[in-house]
Order: sequence, then C-alpha cells, then structure tokens
Amino acid sequence: MLFCASCSVKNCAKKFGKETAFPQSCPSLSPSISEYLKEYDDPTDRLIAQNSTICSPDHSECRIQKTIRFAQMCGYKKIGLAFCATFSKEAQQVDKLFRDAGFEVESIICKVGHLDRTLLEVPGSCNAMCNPIAQAEILNEAGTELNIALCLCVGHDTLFIRHSKAPVTVLAAKDHVYENATLKYLEHLNDNN
Repeated sequence: MLFCASCSVKNCAKKFGKETAFPQSCPSLSPSISEYLKEYDDPTDRLIAQNSTICSPDHSECRIQKTIRFAQMCGYKKIGLAFCATFSKEAQQVDKLFRDAGFEVESIICKVGHLDRTLLEVPGSCNAMCNPIAQAEILNEAGTELNIALCLCVGHDTLFIRHSKAPVTVLAAKDHVYENATLKYLEHLNDNN
C-alpha cells in the first residue's frame, strides 16, 4: 500500500544528511528505485528532468513565466496549446506571450471537428462535444515539441495527455467552482476548520 499523502515522516523530502529512518514499507526503500533511475538515461527524460529541477525551486515566477523559461531551457521551438473554448480569450493571451518569447505556437480548440455529443452515446445538447483526442493528434501532426493544456475538462485532459506524442504540461486546470484554481478549495477547507 502506498501512503505518502498520510506519511508524517517524509524523510524523502528532507535534505541529504538530514533524514532519519524511513517508515516500514516506504516506497523509497523499494529495490526498484535504482531501476527507475535508469529511465533518466533517456535523453528526452534527462533534458526535461534537468531543466524542471532547475526551474522548480524558483518561486519568483508565475506558472506561465516558468513554463516559458522551461521551454526555452529545453530548446523547444514549437509549442502546442490545447485549450477549452470557454477560455479562448486566455488562450489568445497565452499564445501571444509564447510568441513574444520567440516560440512558434500551434493552438487547437477543444471543439475541433464540431461533432455531435450523441456520437459517444451521451445525451445530446446544443453544444458540440469536445474532441481532446483530435486536439492531441492534430498537434502531433504539427510536430509540436511541448504541449500545454489550458483549462481542459477533467477526463478531456486525460485523453489529451494520453494521445499527445510531445510532453505535456498543464498551465491551468478547469475548476468552475474555484475560478480554475483547484487549490483554493483546499484553502476554503482550511478556513472552515
């Protein structure tokens, strides 16, 4: 059983030399860890890991700025932007920010193909269904090097990530209740306790 969320020790997150004993059955003690480290020998995984490790501790940048810097550090030139139709204005702003930073941007809206929802045997509506698989495949055809998911619905983001050939990062997660900032929900829970 994996129990990291409820672990009170968290020695894996402490600085080297500051950790104490790991809990029994801790995943950090798994003999497979050394095998997983070999995955970083893949040049793409190593590049992403190195640059994300450099960007991650810097808390002076917002997520958009950090994503731009990460993409620059990785040497990416062509960025894919998969976005929800509800956030077309924000997608236009993100597109401009990345273009101003020197990237070629390929953007694709969630409603691409304008398909009827009844094709998936779900109740129809006046709205076309979202098509996250097509979003990913069209960006694959465009040869993007890094894809950005901007406010895709739960499940649609899953399909998009599953079908994307390029690495994917989430710029913002859609959350209608907490203004697309899911962590605000956790703040709300803390305020009420």
